[in-house]
Amino acid sequence: MAHWNDYPTRYVGDANPNRPRHVHDLANEKDSCALHAVEWANNAVPFATKQAATTAGYAPCLFCMPYDKGAS
Repeated sequence: MAHWNDYPTRYVGDANPNRPRHVHDLANEKDSCALHAVEWANNAVPFATKQAATTAGYAPCLFCMPYDKGAS
């Protein structure tokens, strides 16, 4: 999918303090992820690995990573 930014990483998190902290997999992104809204609000946080995102307190996105433990 097209993004406003070119991310050097595969995983991007939503840093909005008013929403659950989810990380998205750009290689498996779905329309339901609404990552464009995260980018629009300047809340996109790139992560080098999925492990780095979960260590930072991010849960896997239910739409693009449905089979990962803790997906919501």
